[in-house]
Amino acid sequence: MEQHESGEGGSVSTPIWARPAPQRRPSVSRDDIVSAAMDLANEEGLDSVSMRRVAARLGIGPMALYTHIDTKNDLFDLMADALAGEIVLDDAEFTADWRESLTRVARRERALIKQHPWATELVGRRTSVGPKVLLQVEQSLKALDGLDISPATAMQIVKAVDQYTTGFVLREILSYSPEAFGLGSPEGTYVREAATLAGHSRILKLLDHSPSDFPDNDTSFEMGLRWLLEGIAQDLAAR
Repeated sequence: MEQHESGEGGSVSTPIWARPAPQRRPSVSRDDIVSAAMDLANEEGLDSVSMRRVAARLGIGPMALYTHIDTKNDLFDLMADALAGEIVLDDAEFTADWRESLTRVARRERALIKQHPWATELVGRRTSVGPKVLLQVEQSLKALDGLDISPATAMQIVKAVDQYTTGFVLREILSYSPEAFGLGSPEGTYVREAATLAGHSRILKLLDHSPSDFPDNDTSFEMGLRWLLEGIAQDLAAR
């Protein structure tokens, strides 16, 4: 594995994208490896992904994978980069309205995480940033070109939208909703009794509503995102 010295006296691996391509023709491609790993994660979760199981799915020996990658961290980096590529928009999908452009990015990201629920877990295991991640960030920053703001402020806006989207989808995947909170579910009796005992009058008022009184996830996502972007726009206008 190619390495360079870190600032703490240890060593860190060179990002996989900066390493030379294999000199001999491999039996499988890097894309084949990533696709197999992602299929495993989709079926059984991220913890199911191992060099041995990816190799078995491809019908090759584990050592054949090392033509392309040195460690499982390399594989995670490649998977994270492939996911970012699914968020990248066509240039024609961007509009002059920065809020609409960022909304489209957020919608794509939400759809991606719902399709690959393990994507948020993968973020914590990624060790380097790949070319598709850079392109995805560049595109989001490009959406803000019409605003008279610093690069730091632009990045803060992109981060705010990303954090909102990720947080929303995590709760969505975990069914954090009025139903999960106790409305219309078997847990409703316990929640009502506990709220009554504790004197939580606002929660008791909430429980008086039917789940149908609340917006569905799609409407809720769009509403929250609109509030966020309108709040950002008002803040920028006040500067």
